[in-house]
Amino acid sequence: MNKNVFKILFVLIGLVLSGCGKEMFSASKTKQLDKTSPIVKNTSQSCSNFTHIKPEVDFLFLWDNSTSSVFLNDQTKAALNNTIDLVSSRFDYHMLLAPLIGSGNTNAKLISETPDGLSSSALNMKIDRSLAAQTLSSFPLVNHNSENGVERVRELLSLNINNGVFRQGAYTIIVVMSNQDDNSWVVGAVPSAYDRNNYINTKLDDILCLRGHHTSPCTGPSINSQQMRFISIVAHQEDCNGTNSSFDQNFVYKKMSELLYGAYYTGGVSSPTDQAGRSAVDSYNICDISDFTRLFDGVNNSIQDQVIAHKYNYWPVATSGAAAIDPAEITVRKNTGETFPLLQEPVPMGSDGFSFTNVVQTQNTRYLPTPGEPFTGYLIKLYGAAQITYPECMTVTTQTPKEWFGYVNIQNKPVESSIILKINGQIIPQSASNGWELVKSGSQPAYFQSFNIKIQGPGNYSPGYPAVNKSGYFLKLNGNAVYSNGANIEIDFLPSGT
Repeated sequence: MNKNVFKILFVLIGLVLSGCGKEMFSASKTKQLDKTSPIVKNTSQSCSNFTHIKPEVDFLFLWDNSTSSVFLNDQTKAALNNTIDLVSSRFDYHMLLAPLIGSGNTNAKLISETPDGLSSSALNMKIDRSLAAQTLSSFPLVNHNSENGVERVRELLSLNINNGVFRQGAYTIIVVMSNQDDNSWVVGAVPSAYDRNNYINTKLDDILCLRGHHTSPCTGPSINSQQMRFISIVAHQEDCNGTNSSFDQNFVYKKMSELLYGAYYTGGVSSPTDQAGRSAVDSYNICDISDFTRLFDGVNNSIQDQVIAHKYNYWPVATSGAAAIDPAEITVRKNTGETFPLLQEPVPMGSDGFSFTNVVQTQNTRYLPTPGEPFTGYLIKLYGAAQITYPECMTVTTQTPKEWFGYVNIQNKPVESSIILKINGQIIPQSASNGWELVKSGSQPAYFQSFNIKIQGPGNYSPGYPAVNKSGYFLKLNGNAVYSNGANIEIDFLPSGT
């Protein structure tokens, strides 16, 4: 090859090189992969089987102190101590011990968990719980032909309302133990069933007025008891079927147990149900008790049935540091299988369901028996049948909101013509209507130190929050090209040399 040919080739190569852009000598093509956070679901289950406070339970024990009584012995003392042990472990209790035959607060003694709320007169009656059995021995024995136990109940309740012994809104359990019956209704030589029933009904009304939540008009103070019981431990047969002549068949105390148990409560207070099916409601037959240490089994069983069912109108959804929640995707289901809809505030009266305020708040979840069990975080408010009552459980499922992204981040400055964008494996064309556009400043790709790629949704390019900020260069997505949670982003491009 002669020199002229070399010259011609040299000129041609120079012309070719002079027509090529600088990008031809830039780095090789770059592949950039990215993935948006997926939607996260969370399911939590919790139950209403926990208690942060002890319910207030006030007891009145009227102990038979007649000379014919069979109740004052080592076994009955042990039975009383067993009852106190059971009560003290579960309740905020007051326990007034008094002789059945007596006057006012004379010889009455008070055992309580704490001295809180007791007046000076009540504190003067207070003894240590270890002295309970010994106190029974201090009651004077009375040779008395007349017994007025129901009136004695009314008297002691009335005397001890304002001194803190019998508390407002507490559970009140009266226990009367006698081997006789209340015979104070007997007037004249010819007593009748009418006289006895009239006495019972009159005294029942007096005691219900002291209880509160009564259907009849009342004057004077009341304790508005959450529930009042009259538990009688008496003989259900004359002489216990001939085995013990000191026992009289009972009618008055036994009837008072039945009537007070069944008395209606106003103000939405629930009536007890634990005695359903028993022939002698809240009355226990001393004739059937051979072991006196078991004397208070009926009382203990009643206490067991008096566990307060807590009620809830708020329920925890997530802690304060949890991820964002999509209100439309909350599902609420009780362990009974019932599910409930999302309601919008203000909620109409009588609705069943829940509402959700998407902010962290501190709220008492329980509204009965007292407001309590506070929770800080995200909560739902429960309405109607959606409210929780012990021992129900609730399962709440939440998920993070669906997020939309209108931009794709490119970390290095790209050559526009070299960009290939794939979202979830599908090639997205360059298009101002249904594809991508390179964000520019003038004719060059624009660089941003911090740019929020999140938008409100398709067609709404207002910034979405919480922001997802990136630095670098960006493709704006148009039309159907916008993407959401869990998307796989793949970008192939040639980095620009300038």
